[in-house]
Amino acid sequence: MPKTEQQNQELRDARREQILRVATSIFARRGMAGTKISDIAKEAQLSHGLVYHYFSSKEEIFIELVRNAAASSIEVIHMANEQPGQAAEKMYWMTTQILQSLQGESRLLYLLMMQASTSEAVPVEVKAILKEHSPVMQTIPLIKEAQEDGEFRSEDPVTLATTYYAFIQGLAMNKIQWEDCPLPDADTILKVMR
Repeated sequence: MPKTEQQNQELRDARREQILRVATSIFARRGMAGTKISDIAKEAQLSHGLVYHYFSSKEEIFIELVRNAAASSIEVIHMANEQPGQAAEKMYWMTTQILQSLQGESRLLYLLMMQASTSEAVPVEVKAILKEHSPVMQTIPLIKEAQEDGEFRSEDPVTLATTYYAFIQGLAMNKIQWEDCPLPDADTILKVMR
């Protein structure tokens, strides 16, 4: 019995997600320059041709991964802004969500984003995505609001946002290197802001 168009689409979507999931792990471990399509195909247990059917190059895969990770980061910030309560409570909610994301495979996305930010081998489009979707810049209004409420210290909000994300990136690196690394709670991270 032939598959329906919906079944075919579901299969295509599943294959694409499989390629992206495997590629996340490989790019996180080897970086952009050290990753080849053959590495992705081998680990995904797919042929080169099938990978190329979904993506024209490793650069296209990397760009999509960065775009998805950047969108997820911004989505968490937007969701935090929609939470009830004052800005400090929203930051607490956001920090809790971020810490939970460090527990699973998504922690590899943090390493991928760090590589995207620092490697000269990444496509120009990646740099544009990172600039447009900067979580630091998106978090500044929330920090300013918490400062106005008297909850956060009255330092430069850009410095506070940068410090906050430096903590997050450092914790992500620790979790990648040491999976059982204990994570602080949201209050501990936010103490630097108070």
